Amino acid sequence: MKTQILDFTEDNGLVLCSKGSAAQNNYERLYISEVKKLNAYAVFFRRFFKNKEDIAAYKSEPVVCIFQEADVPVNSPRHKEIHAALWSESKIDVYIISGKTRLDIYNVRKPAERIRENELSVEKLKFPLDAVKVLDKKRSAAHLFGTGTFWEQIENQNQINLDKSPYVHLINYLMKVRKGFNERSKELELETIDKILVLSILVKFLEEKKDLGQSTLDEIFSKNQINSFVEAVENGKFLNVLGDLSTEFNGRVFDQFTPLEKEQIEKIDMSLLAQFLRAESDLNTQQLFLWKQYSFQHLPAEVISAIYENFIQEEAEEDGKGREKGVVYTPIHLVNFMVDEVMPLGNPPASFIENGTYKILDPTCGSGVFLVAAYKRLLQWWAIAKSEENGEIQYPDAWTAQKILEDNIFGVDVKKTAVRVTIFGLTTALLDYLTPKEVWGKLKFKDLSTKNIVEVKPPTGFFQWALDAKNEGRHFSLVIGNPPFNPEKNVSKVKVLDPKILDSLELKHTRIPRKNFALHFFEASMLLADRICMIIPSNVILYDKSNEAKAYRESLFTNYSVSDIYDFTHLRESLFVKKGSGKKVGRTPVVTLFAENRPSEFQPINHTVVKRTISVEQKVRFEIDEYDRHLVKWDWAVDPKKQFVWKTNLLGGGRLFHLIYRLSMLLSFKEYIKNNGWDYSVGYKLEGSNKKKSVAYLQGREIINTSTFDENENFSTYTEENSDFAEPRIESIYSPPHLIYKVNLGLKHIPIHLSDKYLGFKDKLVGIHAPQGERYKLLEIYDRFKNREYSKLMRLWVLSTSSETLINLETACKKEDIDSVPYPINLNKVALSHEESIIQKDVLDYFIHLGKQITKKSGGAILHHPVREKQLQEYGEVLCSELNDIYAKDGNRWQSGKVYRMPSYTVYQIGFGVDGKLKQEFVDDQLDDSIESLIKNDAANRGAAYKRIVRLYDHVGGFDCVYFIKPNALRYWLKSIALRDADETFLDFRDGGY
Repeated sequence: MKTQILDFTEDNGLVLCSKGSAAQNNYERLYISEVKKLNAYAVFFRRFFKNKEDIAAYKSEPVVCIFQEADVPVNSPRHKEIHAALWSESKIDVYIISGKTRLDIYNVRKPAERIRENELSVEKLKFPLDAVKVLDKKRSAAHLFGTGTFWEQIENQNQINLDKSPYVHLINYLMKVRKGFNERSKELELETIDKILVLSILVKFLEEKKDLGQSTLDEIFSKNQINSFVEAVENGKFLNVLGDLSTEFNGRVFDQFTPLEKEQIEKIDMSLLAQFLRAESDLNTQQLFLWKQYSFQHLPAEVISAIYENFIQEEAEEDGKGREKGVVYTPIHLVNFMVDEVMPLGNPPASFIENGTYKILDPTCGSGVFLVAAYKRLLQWWAIAKSEENGEIQYPDAWTAQKILEDNIFGVDVKKTAVRVTIFGLTTALLDYLTPKEVWGKLKFKDLSTKNIVEVKPPTGFFQWALDAKNEGRHFSLVIGNPPFNPEKNVSKVKVLDPKILDSLELKHTRIPRKNFALHFFEASMLLADRICMIIPSNVILYDKSNEAKAYRESLFTNYSVSDIYDFTHLRESLFVKKGSGKKVGRTPVVTLFAENRPSEFQPINHTVVKRTISVEQKVRFEIDEYDRHLVKWDWAVDPKKQFVWKTNLLGGGRLFHLIYRLSMLLSFKEYIKNNGWDYSVGYKLEGSNKKKSVAYLQGREIINTSTFDENENFSTYTEENSDFAEPRIESIYSPPHLIYKVNLGLKHIPIHLSDKYLGFKDKLVGIHAPQGERYKLLEIYDRFKNREYSKLMRLWVLSTSSETLINLETACKKEDIDSVPYPINLNKVALSHEESIIQKDVLDYFIHLGKQITKKSGGAILHHPVREKQLQEYGEVLCSELNDIYAKDGNRWQSGKVYRMPSYTVYQIGFGVDGKLKQEFVDDQLDDSIESLIKNDAANRGAAYKRIVRLYDHVGGFDCVYFIKPNALRYWLKSIALRDADETFLDFRDGGY
C-alpha cells in the first residue's frame, strides 16, 4: 500500500526517507541524506521535467518535510530543534508533524518567536486548522507545492517575508552590534571589528560541531579554564582561544589580527561582544534575538559571505554618498540559481569524476559567495559519484575535501578584505561537510591566500593577473561571477582597462560597445576558460541598438557558443536591494550569460525572461514557466534588422515580434522628416564635455520648463539668462512654426505642442522646424501624435524597441526611439488586424507593468489578480477562433466546454466536434472524475516544461479535447496568451501528424 499524506503520494513527489532509492535524481538523493539526520519521515519534492514525455525529473526542489512524531508536543525541545534546523537551512517552505490524532503544518520561512524571557515558541507559525482541512478536502496541497504557487495564494502572501529569513535576521542584528561596537570602541577600526564578529561566528559554528565525546575545542576551553567561547570573551581570553585554534588548524584562518590590533583588543571592553554571543535580547529594541533560533550546523556557509557584504557596503555608505561605486554584491538565491544551471547535480563532468579536476575561477570574487557555492557543488558531485559505488551518500574526508578545494577553487580581487572573507566562507563550507571527528582530528588548514584566493594590485588588478595567467598557460573549466559594472570610487576606467595590457591580452573582441566595464571582464575571462557563466548588464548585451552593439552581438554569438541567457531585467528595481534598510543599489537590469569557448554551431539561444512573483520578491526562488521561455533563432540573434527580438520577448514574445517586424518595414518618422528637408533636433544643453559657445539667440529668450511640459500642453516658461552653452543646437528649431515634443510615452500619448512663437527648450524636448508654407504638415504630425489609435501604436513601438524604456527608464525614452516609429503616408499600412490589436492591448494594459512590484497598491498587481469569469470566456473565444481558422470544416469546430474553477488553478476545456454540441459551463471547486483521472495519469508533477502550465489531450463523448491547466492569476489567461496557446497547440497537433 502506497503512503499518502494530504494528497502527497509516492506517485506525485513524495519520497519516504526509508526508501531513498525511490528518489528520482541526485537533488532528491542528497536532500534525503541530509534530512535523515533530523529523523524526517518523508519529503515532498517539486519536480521539473525538460520534456513532457519524460518519466523522471531532471531536477527537484524540496518544499515540504514530513515528520511522523506521535510523542512530540508543540514547543517541545524536539519540535524547536526541527524548526531551528529547517529555518536555518532555508530550503523548504513548510513542514508537517503527523501524529496519531493530529496533522499540523508549520511555516518554516519564519523563525521561532519569543514568548517569555529566553524562551521560544513556534505556536504562531502553525497554519490554522481550517486551512489544513481545506488543503485536505480540496486535495490541492500537491498542486500548490508542486507548482510553486502556495505562496501566491492571497491567504498566504503575507506569511512569507524576506526580513524573517535566517540571513537577513542574523545580518540585521549583526549590523546593530557592529554599530554599537564602533560607538563604544572608538580606538578600533571597523575592519578590526568586522574580523572580531566574523571570527566569533566561525567559533560559534565550531562549538556546534562537537561529537558527544571530548573535542579539541573542549580541551582549549579547559586549558583556559572556561566552558564556552562567550566565557572566553567575558574573562579576557578571546585572543587566547583564537591563538589555540590557530595552532590547531594552521592556515592563518584564526590568525587575523596584527600586533597593534591585538594590543587594542586587550584594552577594550568586550562586554558588548559577550552580550552579542549570549544574544538574549536585541541591543537596541530589546526584542528577542536568540542563538537558539538558529541551528548553525544547518546555516549555509554563504551566510559568512553575506555578512561581510553588508559590512563592506555599510562602510561605503558611511564614507560617501550611497553604495560604493563598482561594488554590487550578489543575492544568495541568484548565486545558487546560477550554480545549479551551470553545474547541475545530474551531470557531473567526467574530468572531475575521473581525476578530481574541475578548475573554477571568479575573476572578481568579492565576498566569495560564488566560490563557496561552487565548492559545495564539487563536494556534492564527489558524494554522488561515491554513492554510485556503495549506494550511500558519503562526503569526502578532510584530506580529500581540502585537496578538492586547493586544486579547483580560485579567486581574484583587489581588496584584501574580499580575499579574507572568501577564505572564511570556503573554510566554513569545508567544515560544514566534515564530521566532528574529522574537524578536530585531521584538519590542518593551508594558507589559501598564497595561490587560490589572491589579492591583486589595483588599478589593473584582474587584467594584469589574467595576462600573467595566460602567459603561464593556466586554464579553467568554468569562470563564474558578477564583475563590477563600474570602476571603484576615484579610479578611472582608463587606468583599470590599461590599453597596453588589453593589447597584450589579445581579446577576441576588441571593440566592446561603449567600452563597457563588465564586458571587458567577460572577454578577458574567456581567454582562460572552457565555459563561462557571468552576470552582465542587460542594456548593453541585449538591448543596445547602436551599430557598435549590434556588431558586437554578431561577433559574440558567432565566435562563442551562447546557449542560454536568463534575463532579470524585470527585476531591475528589486534584485540588488538591501532589505531592511530599504536602500536600493539602483536600477540594475542584468542577464546571466552562459557561453562556451568554441565557435557557434548556429543553434537557437534560450532566452528566459524572469518575472516577478511572491517567491521572487521575497528572494526565495526564481519561478519560471513556459511563457517565460523564448527560443531565439541564431540568425535572428545576429540580424541587425531583428535586434528587437530580445525586447519583444521581454514583453511576452509570441506574435509581438512578427507585428514589430512588419511595422519595421515601413517609412520611419525620421525618414519622413528627412524627406521634407526640415531641421530636427533635441534642445540645448548648458553643460557638457564640449567647449562652451556664446550664442545670442537663446539668451534672454522664453524657455520651456521641461518638467511642466505635459500631455495637455500645459507648461511654464522662464527667461534664459546664460549666454554660453555646451550644445546650443541650431536656431531654427526654436523658431516658428515649430513642433515640440517630449521624449516620454506619457499616459495616453507623447506630450506635443505646435508653436507659432519663438520658444527655447532643453535636451529632453525635441523640436521640428518647417517653413511657414508647410505648417500644415506639422499640424498633420501633431494630429497624428494625438490620434488615439496612432498614439497607441507609437507607445507599443517604443516599448517594444527602445533600449531605454522599461530597462534603464520607465516611460521615458530617447529621440532615436521616436525617430524609428513607423510613419507611412498612408495610415492604412499601420492598421492592425484583430490578433495584432489583442497583442497591442495586452502590452499597453498589462505587460508594461511587468517590472513593477506586485503588492496590492503597486502597478504590477494587476497581472496577479484572480481571473474573472468574463475574462476566461474571452480567453476561450480567442483560443477557439484561432484554431478554427485552421481546422473548422464540415460543421465541426473548436468550442469551449467545461471550466473548472479550483481554489488555486483553473482547468479550461476546449473540444473539436459538431458545432454547438459542447456547451460552456463553469464548475466551482469540483473536478469530474474523468478530469481528475486524466490529471493523475499525467503523474501530477509532470507536464509541459514547468508544471504551472499544462496541456492535456483526451477524447471525450465524440470530441477531441484539450485541457489547459494553469494558475488563477490573470496573466495566464490574457487574450494574447490565448494566441500563444493556440500556436503551441497547433505545433503539438502538427508534431502528432494532425
